[in-house]
Amino acid sequence: MAVEVNRISEMFRGKTVFISGATGFLGKILIEKLLRVTEVKTLYLLVRQKKMKSPKDRVQEMFNHVLFSRLKKERPSSTSKCVAIAGDVTQLNLGLSQNDREIIQNEVDFIFHSAATTRFDDTVRTSVKMNTLGTKYMLDLAKGCKKLQLFVHVSTAYAFPNESVLYEKLYDPPADPHAVLDSLEKNEQVSEEFYKNLMGDCPNTYTFSKALAEGLASEQMNSLPIIIVRPAVVIPTWKEPIPGFFNNLQSPMGIFVGAGKGVIRSVYMDSKSYANLIPADSTINVMLVAAWDYLTTKKQRVFNLCVPQEDLSINWEDIIEMGKEVIHTKVPFNQIVWYPGGVMTKNQIWHYFNVVLFQLIPAAFIDLLLVCLGYKPVLIGVNQRLLKGQDMFQYYTMKVWDFNTEYFLNMRRKLNEVEKKIFKVEAENVNIKEYLADCILYARRHIFHETDDRLPAAKRNLKLFFVLDRIVKIGFFFMLINYVYRLFF
Repeated sequence: MAVEVNRISEMFRGKTVFISGATGFLGKILIEKLLRVTEVKTLYLLVRQKKMKSPKDRVQEMFNHVLFSRLKKERPSSTSKCVAIAGDVTQLNLGLSQNDREIIQNEVDFIFHSAATTRFDDTVRTSVKMNTLGTKYMLDLAKGCKKLQLFVHVSTAYAFPNESVLYEKLYDPPADPHAVLDSLEKNEQVSEEFYKNLMGDCPNTYTFSKALAEGLASEQMNSLPIIIVRPAVVIPTWKEPIPGFFNNLQSPMGIFVGAGKGVIRSVYMDSKSYANLIPADSTINVMLVAAWDYLTTKKQRVFNLCVPQEDLSINWEDIIEMGKEVIHTKVPFNQIVWYPGGVMTKNQIWHYFNVVLFQLIPAAFIDLLLVCLGYKPVLIGVNQRLLKGQDMFQYYTMKVWDFNTEYFLNMRRKLNEVEKKIFKVEAENVNIKEYLADCILYARRHIFHETDDRLPAAKRNLKLFFVLDRIVKIGFFFMLINYVYRLFF
C-alpha cells in the first residue's frame, strides 16, 4: 500500500517565507506551525522595534512563550530558521533597509500578510494607515519579488457587512482606496470627519479599512499570485500547539474571563443568534490548505474561513451557559471580585443600567479602598479594557451573518488522511465544554499565573461567594419591598 504524501508540507520544503504581523495572534501560530510540520528553509519576520527592544530581542522573547514549548521539544533547533527584519507596515517601503529589501525580493517564495489593527475604536486615519496603506506597501514589495509563488492576504469575513450573504468572490470596496490613501498622505490636516464621510454606511473603521485593503489586493491579481482568506471570529486554539491559547482579554475570551472573575455583570448580545467562530489553529490550517489548493488548481482566489451554515447548531446563549457551568463546576479562578453571574441582554438601556450599577460603581468603590490602603487602583482600568472587548464582540452578535463556504467545503474533501490529521480543518467531535475548560485553564496558568494546586481553594472560595451573593440579593430584595411599601403606604 502506497504511503500518502503530505503535499501541503512538501509545498514549503526548502522555501523562504516572509511574514508580516509575525508577533500577532495568528502570526505566532503560523510561525509555530510552519517550523513544526514543514521543512521550510527560512522565515523572514517583519518586526517593529518596540519599547527599547530590537526586533531580534522581540522574536527571542516570543520564542520564550509557552506557545512554542512543543516546538522546542520536537524540533529544538528550528527557531534558528527565523530571521527578524526591522520594519513597520505603516512606514514608506515598510521601513526596510535597502539591503533587507533586496534580500527579501531575491529570496522569498511566499508572503503572508497578516499585520493589522483589529480595534473598532481606532480613528479612520489610524485604521487605514495600518490595514490599507500597510497592504499597499506589502504589495509594492511583492511586485519586486523574483521567486514569488504566492501572496496570502489575511482579510476578514466581516469586511463587507452589508452583504446579506458573503460569497467566496471579490467585492467592490466602499470607496476608492487610492483616493483615500492620497488624502491620507497629502493632507495631514484633513479632519477625522472628512474620513468618516468617506466610510458611508460602513459600521466601523476596521471593516472599512479591511475592505479597502481587499480592493488593493484584487487589483493586483492579474499581475501577482494573490489569494485572499477571510476568517470569521478567531477564537483561542482548539488543540495546537497547546489548547486554549489566546493573546489578550480584548477578545471573545475576555467575556468569559471577566465573567469568571466576577467583574463583568452584563453582556450586550442577541443570545439567540448563532456564533460563527473558528479556532486560531484551524484558521492557520485552512490558510495553508488554501495556499496549496490555489497553487495546485490556479482557480479559487478568495476563501471564506467560516463554519458552514449547516454546521451552526449552538447559539450564544448555549455557549455562555456552558461557560458558566465550566467556571462554576470545573475551573474557577482564585482571585475573584464576586460570584460569577450577571445578565445577557439585547436591550441596550438595560445593559448600561447593569454595567453602571453592578460593574462600574463597585469597581470604583474597590479601587478607592485600594488607594486608601496604599495600593494602585486596578478595577476601573480592567473594566475599561473588558468593555472595549465587549464593544468589539457585540458587533458580531447583534446581527445574523451568512457566509457561503462552498469552495472551502469542496477543498477539504481533497485532503488525504495524513493531511487531514496534520492540517485539521473540520470541527467534528468538538466537546465545547472541554474546549472552554482548556481556555479558562490557559488563562489561569499563563495570564493570571494561578497554579493548578490552588484549584481546590478556588472552589471553596466560589462556594463562599455564592453564599454572600445570595445574602446580598435577598437583602436587596427586602430593601426594595420596604421602599415600595413606604412609597405607597
